[in-house]
Amino acid sequence: MLKTKMFLSFSIVSLFIVAITCGMFYVKYANDIQDQTSSLSSVISRQFSEMVDLYMQNIEELSLAVSISPAVQNGLLDYRRASNSLEKEIIGYKLSPFLFDFSYPKPYVQGISIHTPDAYMYDYTKLVEEKPAVPYTASELLKFNQALESKKFILRPSLSKEGAEAPASRVVSFIRRINRIPTQQTIGFVNININVNAFKALETANDPANELKNSMSMLLVDDQGVIIYENKNRLNDSALQTFDVNLLQPGHSEGELQWKNKRYFYSYESSDYTSWRTVVLIPKDVVLLKQKRIQEIVLTVGVLTMSLIAFVSYILSHQITVPLRKIMVKMSSVELGNFNERMDYKGKNELGKLSRMYNLMLDSISRLIHEVYESKLAEKNAQLSALHAQINPHFLYNTLNIMKSISRLRGIEEVAEISESLASLFQYSMKNLHHPVTLERELEHIRHYFNIQQHRFGSRMRLDVEIPEYLLGAQVLKLTIQPLIENAVDHGIRRMKAGGCIRVEATASDGTLFISVSDNGAGIEPHKRQELQAAFHSTSALQGLQDAADGIGLLNIHQRLHLFYGGESGLTISCPPEGGTSVRIIMPLRLVKQEEAVGIS
Repeated sequence: MLKTKMFLSFSIVSLFIVAITCGMFYVKYANDIQDQTSSLSSVISRQFSEMVDLYMQNIEELSLAVSISPAVQNGLLDYRRASNSLEKEIIGYKLSPFLFDFSYPKPYVQGISIHTPDAYMYDYTKLVEEKPAVPYTASELLKFNQALESKKFILRPSLSKEGAEAPASRVVSFIRRINRIPTQQTIGFVNININVNAFKALETANDPANELKNSMSMLLVDDQGVIIYENKNRLNDSALQTFDVNLLQPGHSEGELQWKNKRYFYSYESSDYTSWRTVVLIPKDVVLLKQKRIQEIVLTVGVLTMSLIAFVSYILSHQITVPLRKIMVKMSSVELGNFNERMDYKGKNELGKLSRMYNLMLDSISRLIHEVYESKLAEKNAQLSALHAQINPHFLYNTLNIMKSISRLRGIEEVAEISESLASLFQYSMKNLHHPVTLERELEHIRHYFNIQQHRFGSRMRLDVEIPEYLLGAQVLKLTIQPLIENAVDHGIRRMKAGGCIRVEATASDGTLFISVSDNGAGIEPHKRQELQAAFHSTSALQGLQDAADGIGLLNIHQRLHLFYGGESGLTISCPPEGGTSVRIIMPLRLVKQEEAVGIS
């Protein structure tokens, strides 16, 4: 049913469009979420890494101030001259106020210690319950010294415990050599302990509305993979934890990894200053959860859109098919012969127009039926009149034959010849007008006509016929050449005193027969020739013409040829340079055998 087809077509097309639209929207939004995740983590890791670098540069400036301090320089020189432990302890008492002055304004500095090359340590710490400090060994200091040959400082993550019950805190030791001024001889090392909890102040403030930002983890990892800092404070303070830096794809600052049995999207930023990596981890399930929410929204919108489109499609198809069904019922009644059925649909749309056109069509059919009925009656009457009218041509034909017989009996041969030719003309014209004849038969009819004209005009005109013998059996329509001869006589050479010539030629080429009738008369005026030529190609110019039996002109001959043979068949008119008029007949070449020619004639 049309209603079902319309409903299914609209629904399927709309389903396809909605599915494509929702799919593209979901893919784009999912990609936007991943791009947003990657961009956010990259920005945060870069900003945090830059802040840590600035932080450590501040520590470097503090270590430089400590190392060049006159109190520290003189204290280390006094230590080299000290001969007993009491003198070394006294140096420590002298350095303690200076170390306090350096560390007190810096809340992130947990303590400062000075180490001599032989592993003696002067220490100041802000811890309330200080755990006995363990100085670096001489071998460790030697390694520090070797490492500091190629860089300014060393960063060592470690754990610091304030008391027996207090939890350990994570610190980073900033180690730098102390060189004697001005000889630059290494006379000791300065160690600044930094509480990594101070890095929390470098983080950007959390946004309650930003779920990605609140769920991300940020790690600060050294070049050995030791985790220095984590923003979620989930590190085990009993031991230093490590992060496998091999999980980070080389050459790719972002990607996806699995850590602690959980999938993360990551981005990291490496610091050339500290050699640390700032790694930002965003749980993949958080990103997938956002994508799932978008998927649910897209599906909901898609289902609602499809339902609305399906409802509208059903209503629209119903409104279209109901009037069509009414028309079908009406037409079924009309098919049974009831022409009084009319549509009462009053809409202004296409269906309303169709209903009005349907009503007008029934009115026209009823009117035509009435007219055909009347025309049939008129045709019956015309046929009766035609039967009566046929008496006159036959009576005339018989009369001509009687005249011919009487003329020969009395020796008037010329009258007998004219009567015979005229009788042949009547006999040829009265029967089988629409049946084709041979070209030879048509030429015989032309000679009868020309014989009468010669008795009328005498030697003022002549007829030349040049037709190959094999074309005499060509099939032509009756009365197609003789009217052209008549036109040539009446309009071409009738006013000539002498020398009038009408020439009939026939040729054939590629299955087409060409017959030309030309005269050497006055010719045809150019505008008249153009009008006739245009009329040959216009169907409206031929309207109103009567039947061919009544004898009409060029337009009728052209129309008969075109209707009978089709294609390019018809007439063409030209004016030769030597004068006169030439009319050319174009039709397919159809040769008939001798026995068939007898039947056609």
